Amino acid sequence: MWITLLVLGGLLILDQLTKYLSEIFIARGSEVTLIPHVLDATLTYNTGAAWSFLSDHTWILAVVSFIASAVLVYFITKNNWKKKKCYSIAITLMLAGTFGNFIDRFFSCIGLRDGVVDMIIFKPLDTVWNWITKSGFPIFNVADMCLVIGIVFLAVDIIFFQEKRAKS
Repeated sequence: MWITLLVLGGLLILDQLTKYLSEIFIARGSEVTLIPHVLDATLTYNTGAAWSFLSDHTWILAVVSFIASAVLVYFITKNNWKKKKCYSIAITLMLAGTFGNFIDRFFSCIGLRDGVVDMIIFKPLDTVWNWITKSGFPIFNVADMCLVIGIVFLAVDIIFFQEKRAKS
């Protein structure tokens, strides 16, 4: 359990720190090159979910995020890191992503933020996405990365490890 708390705490601090620093150092709408042709940063606020789905329904998404976080905490408390490493990483990452964006939604609901802070532009992905769809790839944040990577780890666990655990 202490591994989960350390990883979760570290990821939440990283997420909130990058959002805070973006709000301080990046003007809204401007783009800053961090690594040429690889990584840019900009400051945007998303009042919806992924790809701005349910825009301007922040309070509903805050409630959903809070409930999802509570469910993930339940799964973490019933988990065994030694027996389920991939699953443990998945649930921890998913909780960090869900709760990190919940924090922004909560702040938005009480008037301290304009929405979920997004700032990361991964240029190779943006270029490919633009070539396919003629629009830029959505701007994202550390919490979004945690959530997506966590879902990938969960899928890997289900596909490759769940059946083995059930047999033993």
